[in-house]
Amino acid sequence: MMLRIFCTLLVVTCSVTVKAQNQVDNMLAQADSLFQIKKYTESFDIYQRLLEKEHQASPAMLLKMAFIKEGLGDYTNALYYINLYYLRTADKKALDKMEELAKAKNLEGYSLSDFDFFKSTFFKFYNAIVITLFILALLFMGIMIYRKKKHNQKPVVSGIFTIIMLALLFYTLNFGKDYQKVIITQSNTYIMDGPSAGAEVIAIVGKGHRLPVKGQKDIWTQTEWNGQTVFIKENKLKKISIL
Repeated sequence: MMLRIFCTLLVVTCSVTVKAQNQVDNMLAQADSLFQIKKYTESFDIYQRLLEKEHQASPAMLLKMAFIKEGLGDYTNALYYINLYYLRTADKKALDKMEELAKAKNLEGYSLSDFDFFKSTFFKFYNAIVITLFILALLFMGIMIYRKKKHNQKPVVSGIFTIIMLALLFYTLNFGKDYQKVIITQSNTYIMDGPSAGAEVIAIVGKGHRLPVKGQKDIWTQTEWNGQTVFIKENKLKKISIL
């Protein structure tokens, strides 16, 4: 009886998943068709729905979204979508494009560090890393159980490796997708020296700057500006995150 219920639930789940994926594929095909005939606004609306509601985005789709926004003169969102594309592909051409746009608009925060390159490479192979860690954890766990049962040994080494793999898997699944960068999306954004409207104003800047996230205090995001710890209201920022 329980097996029959489980099989029924499995079939229903698979059916719903396939139906949802077919809907996503149809939406993407429709958006691509609109893009091809240069109906950019209509195609972008569908792309944005896929990204924000369905959490689906291919590198090609992100490039098209960046192209549309750049064509409309919205360089802030163009940089945002190029950044998302770079996180998915680690494509150096995306870096060059971001630096080109940032230089033309005199924007801060787009210089590449070794850590940024490492993170982008990590994001590119994120799924493969998760699967590899899971398999290794199962492998070491199997070795540990086998040695304990068959040879009555204390599986110290395999036990340690099992714990390490599980810890890495836990960290990767829970914190591995944190990019910890934001883009200022509002003109005349106030940069404060504290998390308060009454704090001293350090600078008033335009949109498009990319900043690191150092923390969060209520509605204030802690970041860095010209080497100084500062705070910006979170509704002035757009978080860059890997899907």
